[in-house]
Amino acid sequence: MRLQDIVLGEFYRLKWHPTYGYAKAVEILKPKQGINPHSYLIVKCEYILNKKETFGLIKYFRLSDLIREK
Repeated sequence: MRLQDIVLGEFYRLKWHPTYGYAKAVEILKPKQGINPHSYLIVKCEYILNKKETFGLIKYFRLSDLIREK
Protein backbone atom coordinates (compact mmCIF):
# COMPACT_ATOMS: atom_id res chain seq x y z
CA MET A 1 0.00 0.00 0.00
CA ARG A 2 1.23 3.50 -0.76
CA LEU A 3 1.38 6.45 1.60
CA GLN A 4 -1.30 8.40 -0.27
CA ASP A 5 -3.68 5.40 0.03
CA ILE A 6 -3.66 5.52 3.84
CA VAL A 7 -6.52 7.53 5.39
CA LEU A 8 -6.29 8.19 9.10
CA GLY A 9 -9.28 6.83 10.99
CA GLU A 10 -10.10 4.09 8.45
CA PHE A 11 -9.90 0.36 9.07
CA TYR A 12 -7.43 -1.91 7.27
CA ARG A 13 -6.64 -5.62 7.37
CA LEU A 14 -3.26 -7.26 7.73
CA LYS A 15 -1.74 -8.89 4.66
CA TRP A 16 -0.71 -12.12 6.40
CA HIS A 17 -4.11 -12.65 8.09
CA PRO A 18 -6.88 -10.80 6.21
CA THR A 19 -9.82 -12.49 8.00
CA TYR A 20 -8.87 -11.76 11.61
CA GLY A 21 -8.72 -8.36 13.29
CA TYR A 22 -8.73 -4.77 12.12
CA ALA A 23 -6.08 -2.06 12.18
CA LYS A 24 -7.39 1.49 12.51
CA ALA A 25 -4.79 3.97 11.25
CA VAL A 26 -4.03 6.63 13.85
CA GLU A 27 -0.76 8.25 12.76
CA ILE A 28 1.90 7.95 10.06
CA LEU A 29 5.49 8.14 11.28
CA LYS A 30 8.27 9.09 8.88
CA PRO A 31 11.69 7.41 9.07
CA LYS A 32 13.61 8.29 12.25
CA GLN A 33 10.69 10.47 13.46
CA GLY A 34 9.60 10.21 17.09
CA ILE A 35 9.68 6.59 18.25
CA ASN A 36 10.30 5.20 14.73
CA PRO A 37 13.92 3.97 14.75
CA HIS A 38 13.63 2.40 11.29
CA SER A 39 14.57 3.81 7.89
CA TYR A 40 11.05 3.26 6.47
CA LEU A 41 7.55 4.62 7.06
CA ILE A 42 5.37 2.98 9.68
CA VAL A 43 1.71 3.43 10.58
CA LYS A 44 0.62 3.65 14.19
CA CYS A 45 -2.58 1.60 14.43
CA GLU A 46 -5.15 0.64 16.99
CA TYR A 47 -5.46 -3.13 16.55
CA ILE A 48 -8.92 -4.49 17.43
CA LEU A 49 -10.87 -7.70 16.81
CA ASN A 50 -14.26 -6.12 16.00
CA LYS A 51 -15.03 -2.70 14.59
CA LYS A 52 -17.46 -1.96 17.42
CA GLU A 53 -14.92 -2.44 20.23
CA THR A 54 -13.68 0.59 22.10
CA PHE A 55 -10.44 -1.00 23.35
CA GLY A 56 -7.51 -1.82 21.12
CA LEU A 57 -3.80 -2.43 21.31
CA ILE A 58 -1.46 0.14 19.80
CA LYS A 59 0.73 -1.54 17.20
CA TYR A 60 3.03 -0.30 14.47
CA PHE A 61 2.95 -1.73 10.94
CA ARG A 62 4.79 -1.13 7.69
CA LEU A 63 2.78 0.23 4.79
CA SER A 64 3.28 -3.04 2.93
CA ASP A 65 1.66 -5.02 5.79
CA LEU A 66 -1.73 -3.28 5.42
CA ILE A 67 -4.40 -4.02 2.82
CA ARG A 68 -7.78 -2.43 2.18
CA GLU A 69 -10.80 -4.03 3.74
CA LYS A 70 -13.02 -5.76 1.17
